[in-house]
Amino acid sequence: MHRNHAVALVVVLALVGCGRKPGAPAAADSTGAMAGMPMQMAGMELMPVMRAHLDSLDALTPEEIQARMTAHQDLAARMMDAMGADMRGMGMAPDSAWAALGDSLRQDLAALPGLTGGALTDRVRAHAARMRRMLAMHEAMMRM
Repeated sequence: MHRNHAVALVVVLALVGCGRKPGAPAAADSTGAMAGMPMQMAGMELMPVMRAHLDSLDALTPEEIQARMTAHQDLAARMMDAMGADMRGMGMAPDSAWAALGDSLRQDLAALPGLTGGALTDRVRAHAARMRRMLAMHEAMMRM
């Protein structure tokens, strides 16, 4: 079962990265839609991927989490960048709650690689809960 999660994560990350050189911005058309994502914003497009990834973390051992840490950090950074781009594209500025939650997530991402055992599992669960809150906040803002 865990192997299936790993394979799924690799496929998802490969699909997320398709079509652009690393670091190259996606082109927007005159409506503000990103290339390849008509009528949807990049952050909204990545949400199902991130939710599935967060769900998969719940079943992993600390060793398995450590083995997937680089992939998690990459996906989390992409998600946060995409949500920020969505907000900028709609002329929105982050409020204090958004900024505080983003700071907490960045602190998690910096601390997680140095943790092991139960401390890693506990921090990943708390981190995943914070990421889910940010996804819900973003979804609500994009509906406005």
